[in-house]
Amino acid sequence: MTAQKLILIRHGQTEWNKAGRLHGRSDLPMNETGVRQAKQLAAELGGQGPWEAVYCSPLFRARQTAQIIANDLDIRALHENQELMEQDFGDLEGTLVGDGADEQRQLLVGTGETEEHLVGRAVNALFKICHQHLGGKVLVVSHSALICSVMAALTGESNPRMANGSYVEVDPQLLVNHVSREPLWH
Repeated sequence: MTAQKLILIRHGQTEWNKAGRLHGRSDLPMNETGVRQAKQLAAELGGQGPWEAVYCSPLFRARQTAQIIANDLDIRALHENQELMEQDFGDLEGTLVGDGADEQRQLLVGTGETEEHLVGRAVNALFKICHQHLGGKVLVVSHSALICSVMAALTGESNPRMANGSYVEVDPQLLVNHVSREPLWH
């Protein structure tokens, strides 16, 4: 048995998002639009609770989003998880990539983290989170490349970039199925 409901949330907008820059591990805060997006998410997700916990990447923009949601929904359990951090794009962080640039992003990775490694660590973390909240409802705040890569690995379908302040529900059984094919690596 795993979590009953798992929602993956992309953090609110930052100035780099607005400009079309590749974030990766660069640690930037949300802008005013991002704060509004986080509050809108909390309002929308409030009716789907109660939520047991919020997990987030330790990067500031994700922590900020998670904290706003946790505060607005009165969720006391807020946990940072290193494995939910965005893909490392190496020397290319901060470069302009434009809209819908998933193929371009894959070509640019070069000195950073491979998508295979990203998916492995993220699925591992999500699987463990689901098993810590048996039958519960959990929110996870992370980043576009991580969420889109995980969803593509779990469903076999290409997933376009997610907009800031958006979310997708993951069937926890997809994580179980994936892990049964690709055992946890740590």
